[in-house]
Amino acid sequence: MRRFIIFLSILGSLFVLLVLPAAASGMWVSPYSGDYDTTYTVHASGFIPGERVDTWVNRPYQWRVGQGQYTADASGAIEFDFRPDVTWGTGGFFASAQGLSSGREYTASFSIGSGGYPLAPCACNAVFLGSPGGTAVNYNAQGYGSSETVVVYMQDPSAQIHRLPNAQADPWGNLAFPIYLSQDSLYGPYLFTARGLTTGRESYNTLTFWGGIQNHRSSDPISFATPTFELNAGGFTPQENVALRLTYPNSTTKLLTTPKAGDDGTIHYSYIVPPGSPFGIYTLSAAGATSGNIAATRYKWDGAVTPIP
Repeated sequence: MRRFIIFLSILGSLFVLLVLPAAASGMWVSPYSGDYDTTYTVHASGFIPGERVDTWVNRPYQWRVGQGQYTADASGAIEFDFRPDVTWGTGGFFASAQGLSSGREYTASFSIGSGGYPLAPCACNAVFLGSPGGTAVNYNAQGYGSSETVVVYMQDPSAQIHRLPNAQADPWGNLAFPIYLSQDSLYGPYLFTARGLTTGRESYNTLTFWGGIQNHRSSDPISFATPTFELNAGGFTPQENVALRLTYPNSTTKLLTTPKAGDDGTIHYSYIVPPGSPFGIYTLSAAGATSGNIAATRYKWDGAVTPIP
């Protein structure tokens, strides 16, 4: 009789362990509907306590954006927040979570409606940069971390979202990279979004394309141009190695790089002055390994770059 009671106790314990998590399992997103200024909170339960849980947001049949991994608490639950990216568009979406040990997966729906930042064109106090008319323009924004890696998306006139190659801010936090549109590109408005992977900083550039680029605007254009020392020289042997050196105000010299001269025997080099560089006179020089040709240019740095004849 005692063994029978112990057996029933074990069965009862198994029932509690197996049934209660399932009964408490589920997932929901709060609020259900919002815009690009809304912070959504996702709650999911029913996982094994302590297991790692992978999470993501997706637009049905289109794309999926990871939201990171979380550890289920003692009750088998996780909770995380996210704000939608302007590149996601509007409509219905799903948030999902999957236990990496149990394999349990839960999904909840939510929607992004109107409000916040509109998709195209961007009405985020954008500054007009010009209408170059050609098929190329430089993305223009500031405020990123020094040399920060930036993820870039493009939304075309058909509202399709494209992931572009990552870009990198310069040491001053300015972001500038070329945008090319071929002549067979769709006509209409384009929205480019750039998000820093470290700071989370976001900026937007918009433009319209009608065989040429028009109405280029930036949400936060560069206000302080990145300071650079430039060296443009000729007389080198085509394709020879050219040693580029920088001499500092204290007369110390550093080898910067050793590129090859062009097929026409020229060299073109731009050196970004790092933030915090000491004020004074700098010399940027080039020496050909084969020709022995030497070229140099001098600059004064006092918070602004001034060429010295």
